[in-house]
Amino acid sequence: MYVSTRGGVGPVDFAETVVTGLAPDGGLFVPESIPSLPIGWRHWSYPEAIAGSLELFGAEDVDGLAEDAAARFDHPEVAPIVEVGDRLVLELFHGPTLSFKDHALQVVARLLDRYVQHGTILGATSGDTGSAAIEACRGSKQLDIVILFPEGKVSEFQRRQMTTVRDENVTTVAVRGTFDDCQALVKRAMADRPGLLAINSINWARIAAQVGYYVHAGTRIGEPFDVVIPTGNFGNAYSCWLAKQMGVLIETITIANNANHALADLIDTGVMSPSEVVATTAPAMDIQVPSNLERFGKDPTAEFLAGWSNDAEIRETIATVSGVHGYVLDPHTATSWRAGADNPGDRPNLVVSTAHPAKFGDVVFGAVGRRPELPPGFDRLMDLPERVVTIDASPSELDMLIR
Repeated sequence: MYVSTRGGVGPVDFAETVVTGLAPDGGLFVPESIPSLPIGWRHWSYPEAIAGSLELFGAEDVDGLAEDAAARFDHPEVAPIVEVGDRLVLELFHGPTLSFKDHALQVVARLLDRYVQHGTILGATSGDTGSAAIEACRGSKQLDIVILFPEGKVSEFQRRQMTTVRDENVTTVAVRGTFDDCQALVKRAMADRPGLLAINSINWARIAAQVGYYVHAGTRIGEPFDVVIPTGNFGNAYSCWLAKQMGVLIETITIANNANHALADLIDTGVMSPSEVVATTAPAMDIQVPSNLERFGKDPTAEFLAGWSNDAEIRETIATVSGVHGYVLDPHTATSWRAGADNPGDRPNLVVSTAHPAKFGDVVFGAVGRRPELPPGFDRLMDLPERVVTIDASPSELDMLIR
């Protein structure tokens, strides 16, 4: 059962948290207690790990759902772990939009299809959530989806993944502002208009599904290991922490930021002083107010390590890893690689790779002198017509777009 972080709602069951998204008191749903992994979890396949995580958090009958979601990925292991030098890289970018967000959003869309007859999803994206959410919901007869992104602050590839979708149930909105402005618009709209559906990490199902790929990583590593995670909104890092509490043999968790490093500062110093968002080469992390920190509710200095990279350091890391190991990182994963190097341990070190480098071809080209090869099916993306609505960061302008 679930309660709000602000104490005004609950207890409610898993299905209600999925449909409600943001708690009516403005808080986020959290479970009353964290479950433990059952005996035998170390033998779970990827679909079993996703389904097992969802069921532990209260979902029902999700075996087929998890298998259907996994079928959308183009790698037989879904989330392969590859050796790069003396480190391990968890590749979470083999889904239909080349982002780690596909793992959870393919699941969340299927859950919403089960739980609602018709509804409108409203979400904000700093780069990757939007395209993954749109891809998971496009063409649905039951779900309309409205996605907000900060104008000029996502990569062209990321933008086009959203704006070139022609399905009638999809509305893509460029907001003159930052991701934090987009997120504030979403939260206000949900508070004012009960019944809107959430598909970003406001929705607890996103967190529960992400726990699954950390459980699956633990089944394959088979011994205590450290994890380094690039994060902006803290959802991926929080999911990893939950997996550790549930019994995965995770020792240290290091979070990596870009130049928007308020979260890293909090973990390093115990003080968080958000400033104006700076546009960087790792735009999915251009966030200064990480929403999921409210779910953690503890002193993160005791539970996490942290590091951050500026743009020059990101490019240097991409160039170094490519030159030494022949492996190309995207800018977000580069922050993770560098932060892990700053906090070395004597255990296996798992670097979480959250996006395919082809999504950030200009940055990679500037670092290594060549563009990463596009996966099959994405070569026409830059030639397709775009469809987008542009608004100010105004609740009244957004209201006019929500069906």
